[in-house]
Amino acid sequence: MEQRSESQIQAELEAARAELSSTVEELSDYFSPKANVERAKADAQQRVRVLAGRAQNTVEQAGAGKPEAIKKVAAVAGGALLLGALLVRRMLK
Repeated sequence: MEQRSESQIQAELEAARAELSSTVEELSDYFSPKANVERAKADAQQRVRVLAGRAQNTVEQAGAGKPEAIKKVAAVAGGALLLGALLVRRMLK
């Protein structure tokens, strides 16, 4: 077995410490409630952007006269009207 010098051993220890420190930081971030909230918030914002893009695309297609898109827009509008009517009815009771 090859003998290692004191400086080699120290360098290996420093590398191991740095790696361990990095791992501890990653675990700390992973289990941090604040970091988890930020990640969830970013994920939700990304999903909303994707859905908004799809909705905008569907509305544009409906405006261009595509029957399938018109059906989707009409269904959403009908659902919104029904929800509004139910809310108004509930408020008037």
